[in-house]
Amino acid sequence: MKRNGHYWTEEDKAALAAAQDFPDLTAIAFRVLNRMPKPIAQVCGPISSGGYGSLEKNLAAFDATIDHLIAQKLNIFDQIPFERPMFRIIGQNRDELRHKLLTDFYLPIFEAGLISRLYFMHGWESSHGATWEFEQAKRLGMEIVYLEPNLVQV
Repeated sequence: MKRNGHYWTEEDKAALAAAQDFPDLTAIAFRVLNRMPKPIAQVCGPISSGGYGSLEKNLAAFDATIDHLIAQKLNIFDQIPFERPMFRIIGQNRDELRHKLLTDFYLPIFEAGLISRLYFMHGWESSHGATWEFEQAKRLGMEIVYLEPNLVQV
Protein backbone atom coordinates (compact mmCIF):
# COMPACT_ATOMS: atom_id res chain seq x y z
CA MET A 1 0.00 0.00 0.00
CA LYS A 2 2.47 2.54 -1.20
CA ARG A 3 -0.22 5.15 -1.86
CA ASN A 4 -2.65 6.31 0.78
CA GLY A 5 -0.93 3.99 3.21
CA HIS A 6 -1.78 6.30 6.10
CA TYR A 7 -5.49 5.52 5.61
CA TRP A 8 -4.86 1.78 6.10
CA THR A 9 -4.41 0.07 9.45
CA GLU A 10 -2.62 -3.20 10.11
CA GLU A 11 -6.07 -4.67 10.80
CA ASP A 12 -7.23 -3.59 7.31
CA LYS A 13 -4.19 -5.19 5.68
CA ALA A 14 -4.74 -8.46 7.54
CA ALA A 15 -8.45 -8.42 6.68
CA LEU A 16 -7.60 -7.88 3.02
CA ALA A 17 -5.44 -11.00 3.00
CA ALA A 18 -8.16 -13.00 4.79
CA ALA A 19 -11.17 -11.73 2.79
CA GLN A 20 -13.42 -14.53 1.57
CA ASP A 21 -15.97 -12.61 -0.49
CA PHE A 22 -16.79 -9.21 -1.94
CA PRO A 23 -18.73 -7.98 1.12
CA ASP A 24 -15.55 -8.61 3.17
CA LEU A 25 -13.64 -6.37 0.76
CA THR A 26 -16.39 -3.76 0.80
CA ALA A 27 -16.22 -3.51 4.60
CA ILE A 28 -12.47 -2.82 4.36
CA ALA A 29 -13.03 -0.24 1.63
CA PHE A 30 -15.60 1.56 3.78
CA ARG A 31 -13.13 1.76 6.67
CA VAL A 32 -10.42 3.19 4.40
CA LEU A 33 -12.80 5.62 2.67
CA ASN A 34 -14.12 6.90 6.00
CA ARG A 35 -10.56 7.84 7.00
CA MET A 36 -9.95 9.82 3.79
CA PRO A 37 -10.58 13.55 3.48
CA LYS A 38 -13.48 14.53 1.24
CA PRO A 39 -14.12 14.89 -1.63
CA ILE A 40 -12.91 11.48 -2.77
CA ALA A 41 -12.50 10.42 -6.39
CA GLN A 42 -11.74 7.12 -8.08
CA VAL A 43 -10.08 6.15 -11.35
CA CYS A 44 -12.07 3.98 -13.77
CA GLY A 45 -10.75 2.12 -16.76
CA PRO A 46 -9.82 -1.25 -18.13
CA ILE A 47 -8.14 -3.76 -15.86
CA SER A 48 -8.95 -7.33 -16.85
CA SER A 49 -10.36 -6.56 -20.30
CA GLY A 50 -9.65 -3.99 -23.00
CA GLY A 51 -7.25 -1.12 -22.57
CA TYR A 52 -3.60 -1.91 -23.25
CA GLY A 53 -4.37 -5.56 -23.95
CA SER A 54 -2.96 -7.17 -20.81
CA LEU A 55 -3.66 -7.15 -17.10
CA GLU A 56 -0.09 -6.09 -16.32
CA LYS A 57 -0.14 -3.11 -18.68
CA ASN A 58 -3.62 -2.06 -17.58
CA LEU A 59 -2.60 -2.15 -13.91
CA ALA A 60 0.56 -0.18 -14.72
CA ALA A 61 -1.62 2.46 -16.43
CA PHE A 62 -3.92 2.56 -13.39
CA ASP A 63 -0.94 2.94 -11.06
CA ALA A 64 0.52 5.78 -13.10
CA THR A 65 -2.85 7.53 -13.43
CA ILE A 66 -3.56 7.32 -9.69
CA ASP A 67 -0.07 8.64 -8.93
CA HIS A 68 -0.59 11.51 -11.40
CA LEU A 69 -3.89 12.54 -9.77
CA ILE A 70 -2.58 12.22 -6.22
CA ALA A 71 0.36 14.43 -7.22
CA GLN A 72 -2.28 17.07 -8.06
CA LYS A 73 -3.41 16.91 -4.42
CA LEU A 74 -6.61 15.01 -5.20
CA ASN A 75 -8.02 12.45 -2.77
CA ILE A 76 -8.05 9.29 -4.86
CA PHE A 77 -9.43 6.02 -3.54
CA ASP A 78 -6.84 3.49 -4.65
CA GLN A 79 -8.66 0.27 -5.52
CA ILE A 80 -5.46 -1.49 -6.65
CA PRO A 81 -4.81 -3.14 -3.24
CA PHE A 82 -8.17 -4.89 -3.68
CA GLU A 83 -7.30 -6.37 -7.09
CA ARG A 84 -5.29 -9.41 -5.93
CA PRO A 85 -7.95 -10.48 -3.37
CA MET A 86 -10.66 -9.88 -6.00
CA PHE A 87 -8.92 -12.21 -8.46
CA ARG A 88 -8.48 -14.78 -5.70
CA ILE A 89 -12.19 -14.62 -4.83
CA ILE A 90 -13.27 -14.79 -8.47
CA GLY A 91 -10.96 -17.74 -9.15
CA GLN A 92 -12.16 -19.83 -12.07
CA ASN A 93 -15.68 -18.33 -11.99
CA ARG A 94 -14.76 -15.16 -13.89
CA ASP A 95 -17.87 -14.94 -16.07
CA GLU A 96 -20.20 -15.79 -13.19
CA LEU A 97 -18.62 -13.48 -10.60
CA ARG A 98 -17.53 -10.51 -12.73
CA HIS A 99 -20.88 -8.77 -12.36
CA LYS A 100 -21.11 -9.77 -8.68
CA LEU A 101 -17.84 -7.91 -8.11
CA LEU A 102 -19.48 -4.76 -9.46
CA THR A 103 -22.75 -5.14 -7.54
CA ASP A 104 -21.28 -6.41 -4.26
CA PHE A 105 -18.13 -4.27 -4.04
CA TYR A 106 -18.42 -1.09 -6.10
CA LEU A 107 -22.18 -0.49 -5.99
CA PRO A 108 -22.46 -0.17 -2.17
CA ILE A 109 -19.50 2.22 -2.17
CA PHE A 110 -20.96 4.36 -4.94
CA GLU A 111 -24.45 4.37 -3.42
CA ALA A 112 -23.05 5.41 -0.02
CA GLY A 113 -21.92 8.67 -1.62
CA LEU A 114 -18.36 8.41 -0.31
CA ILE A 115 -16.93 8.82 -3.81
CA SER A 116 -18.22 11.88 -5.61
CA ARG A 117 -16.10 11.99 -8.77
CA LEU A 118 -14.93 9.34 -11.24
CA TYR A 119 -11.94 9.87 -13.53
CA PHE A 120 -12.26 7.80 -16.69
CA MET A 121 -9.01 6.77 -18.32
CA HIS A 122 -8.67 6.91 -22.08
CA GLY A 123 -10.05 3.66 -23.50
CA TRP A 124 -12.48 3.09 -20.63
CA GLU A 125 -15.18 2.17 -23.15
CA SER A 126 -13.36 -1.11 -23.89
CA SER A 127 -13.92 -2.30 -20.31
CA HIS A 128 -17.07 -4.03 -19.12
CA GLY A 129 -16.49 -2.81 -15.56
CA ALA A 130 -15.74 0.79 -16.52
CA THR A 131 -18.84 1.04 -18.71
CA TRP A 132 -20.89 -0.28 -15.77
CA GLU A 133 -19.23 2.33 -13.49
CA PHE A 134 -20.08 5.03 -16.05
CA GLU A 135 -23.76 4.03 -16.02
CA GLN A 136 -23.80 4.05 -12.21
CA ALA A 137 -22.11 7.48 -12.14
CA LYS A 138 -24.83 8.88 -14.40
CA ARG A 139 -27.59 7.24 -12.36
CA LEU A 140 -26.20 8.53 -9.06
CA GLY A 141 -25.27 12.02 -10.28
CA MET A 142 -21.55 11.57 -9.68
CA GLU A 143 -19.15 13.94 -11.41
CA ILE A 144 -17.55 12.35 -14.49
CA VAL A 145 -14.13 13.51 -15.71
CA TYR A 146 -12.57 12.17 -18.91
CA LEU A 147 -8.80 11.97 -18.78
CA GLU A 148 -6.85 12.88 -21.89
CA PRO A 149 -5.17 10.22 -24.01
CA ASN A 150 -1.50 9.61 -23.26
CA LEU A 151 -1.84 11.12 -19.79
CA VAL A 152 0.56 8.40 -18.66
CA GLN A 153 3.07 6.24 -20.50
CA VAL A 154 2.96 2.47 -20.09
